[in-house]
Amino acid sequence: MRLIQEVSWGDAPGDLLASVATPSSLTVDASVSRTSYPSSSRTYLADGRGVAWTALAPNGFRLAIDAELVAQRVPPAVVRRARLTEPVEPVDFWRRWTQAEVLAKLLDVPILLWVRTHRLVAPTELDASVALRTVLYDDLVITFGLAREGAAD
Repeated sequence: MRLIQEVSWGDAPGDLLASVATPSSLTVDASVSRTSYPSSSRTYLADGRGVAWTALAPNGFRLAIDAELVAQRVPPAVVRRARLTEPVEPVDFWRRWTQAEVLAKLLDVPILLWVRTHRLVAPTELDASVALRTVLYDDLVITFGLAREGAAD
């Protein structure tokens, strides 16, 4: 697992996130589903596999995850909507996308509204305590997120 970027807002403890965002807490497999991993944070990949993050949320925090295949095609419509300069490097695009997805999940904001408001740029300020950790893991870009309970209120 190679670190791409860590970012946090408020008093969210990035070191706590780093301690639970580990390879041993991940399952990447076609068998990942709501029934096979009911209490895990999950996301699904374009190739049919799922990713389950089996870490338990530390007391007072929520967890979220998103992952994308590094080699999958970068969608031109999203690049245009996010007003990114082409050509877009795939790892950078998927870093931006997975971070936006995780922030939207943690803050209970629909992803299309998030992209319309923030494009694919992590905001410089956020009225919430949130930490993100984005890594390259095998053929995936994965963003793990942690937010204090009530971050979306």
